[in-house]
Amino acid sequence: MHRTKIVSTIGPVSDSEEVMAALMKAGADVFRFNMKHGDVAWHEERIKRAQKVADELGRAIGILIDLQGPEIRIETLDKEPMQLEKDEEVILATDFVEGKKTIRVADEGVINALSVGDEVLIDDGFMEFDVIGEAESGLRMRARANYTVTHRKGMNLPGIKLDLASLIDDDLKKLDMASREHVDFVALSFVRDAEDIRILREEMKRRSIDAHVVAKVENAAALENIDEIIESSDSIMIARGDLGIEVPYEELAYWQKKLIYKCRRAEKPVITATQMLQSMVDSPRPTRAEVTDVANAVFDGSDAVMLSGETAQGKYPAGAVAAMRRIVEFNEDKVILPPLSDLGTLDQTEAITHAAMNLVSQNTDYDIAGIVVFTETGNTARALSRFRPGVPLIALTQDEKVRDELMLAYGVSPILTEFPEGDIISVDPVIEHLKEQGVVKTGQRLLFVHGHRWSEPGLTNTLALKEVK
Repeated sequence: MHRTKIVSTIGPVSDSEEVMAALMKAGADVFRFNMKHGDVAWHEERIKRAQKVADELGRAIGILIDLQGPEIRIETLDKEPMQLEKDEEVILATDFVEGKKTIRVADEGVINALSVGDEVLIDDGFMEFDVIGEAESGLRMRARANYTVTHRKGMNLPGIKLDLASLIDDDLKKLDMASREHVDFVALSFVRDAEDIRILREEMKRRSIDAHVVAKVENAAALENIDEIIESSDSIMIARGDLGIEVPYEELAYWQKKLIYKCRRAEKPVITATQMLQSMVDSPRPTRAEVTDVANAVFDGSDAVMLSGETAQGKYPAGAVAAMRRIVEFNEDKVILPPLSDLGTLDQTEAITHAAMNLVSQNTDYDIAGIVVFTETGNTARALSRFRPGVPLIALTQDEKVRDELMLAYGVSPILTEFPEGDIISVDPVIEHLKEQGVVKTGQRLLFVHGHRWSEPGLTNTLALKEVK
């Protein structure tokens, strides 16, 4: 099994039951639903469809919804593509101007923040414009090349700070939907500080949404406040498309490595995302540079790697997942990560997980085939996962939500099971259960990590070596 998890975006080419099943079989661990596109009904139906397919296949799939947040999205007239030639002028406004080519943005604050000479980038920076003057209803911009501007693409204003709301009205509608459906992760775009996370959690709490918060790091403000963002969120996504526009692109690899290391220290899963196998939107094979990019994300220590357009609108959605799985599987055993230093005072669970990893990695007298952890919250499994163990990490839980949340954690194979009541006297019944499921085999030596009671979280205090009889 691949240990680096694969996040696959669901879109028009992958929203059928047949393709969803193909994605899961190819190696997808989490389905991402991009809330910036499609209405509430579309996403609600597809989330139900994904759960139905997962149940029929008898496997888990994490569900991640990706909110727009303080991201700028453009609109075109009648949602139709607009052709622009080099040096042609276009109006940027909050309403369409009759008789003139117009790019609409919903928030007037965007218009007010711009001045003559500022740079405006659209669609991950592939389209570049210069603000050249004011118009009666907005601003005049000049295109630097020939472009086809399409509806709902993202806009970036490098170096310009905007006072935009953390959540837009459409985000709140999508959260209403999430309160009705099985959602494991809620991602927020363009997180700027811990306050953005606090606001999202408050809205989730009002709707009784029990899901992990994924903070998308994609601007300079997030990098300035990264420690508080990591502390206040449950997971991090390195959204390299926008991040590589908002900061100089030559800095991107440095920030990727730095953020991954920070997340590992904090026991927070981290996703490396954007344009990983972009050529597979149209091609059945990735480029050599893309293969190297995915492999380097593994060498950096990513918990997960993500596919966007490749599976949402590409010609080979299952092929893209299969290609990513081949790349991560080959390279995982070759990773040598820097040690986690300066971890500070360890609590009981962390002390036990440190001891477990020392036993697995340094004791050559025992050939340990895997680690089995009993977890009520998933915390012990994530504490072990951050060390990127080179052996399978089997997490047993009786909570379906915990099982699905662990689909994002490196190397963790979560299994839903019922725990007995009372103290843990013997793990032999668990071994028999795993043998019946084909998870472990006779003769393997396993390291068990657990507390002294079956169903009480926060009491991890035991390591036990057992051979499968």
